[in-house]
Amino acid sequence: MSNLNMSWGWKQLLIVIPIMLLGFYPLARLTLLQGDISKDLTISGVQKRLTDRSLEIIGLITNTGSHTWSSVTIEAEFFDSSGAFIDEASEYLRVDIAANAKEHFKVTIDSPAEALTAPETKMVVKVGGGHASPF
Repeated sequence: MSNLNMSWGWKQLLIVIPIMLLGFYPLARLTLLQGDISKDLTISGVQKRLTDRSLEIIGLITNTGSHTWSSVTIEAEFFDSSGAFIDEASEYLRVDIAANAKEHFKVTIDSPAEALTAPETKMVVKVGGGHASPF
């Protein structure tokens, strides 16, 4: 029994390594190969409108990437004339934004403070987060 050898040869490694790499591909798609939300989604056409009891921020979000994005959050931040932060509001989009698609959004602030509706208040609207579909 001294001739029993349990070592692997090069032929077996050439078969096993590609199979292992194929097994790690779905994991890589879930973690490493996701899209970048700041590059894929852009916001344009932002307008502020004041209604009787609320402030509405409307705009258009465009997916210029190749991934479908879901659970996207839109954030609106407000700053006074000196650049100091006043307040923020966010809205969760309940629709998926497919690749090369556009979607309208609305962020509503009920009973806004006067500082938010002042003409000198600066508003910055951005994408706060979201999830890319890995497959």
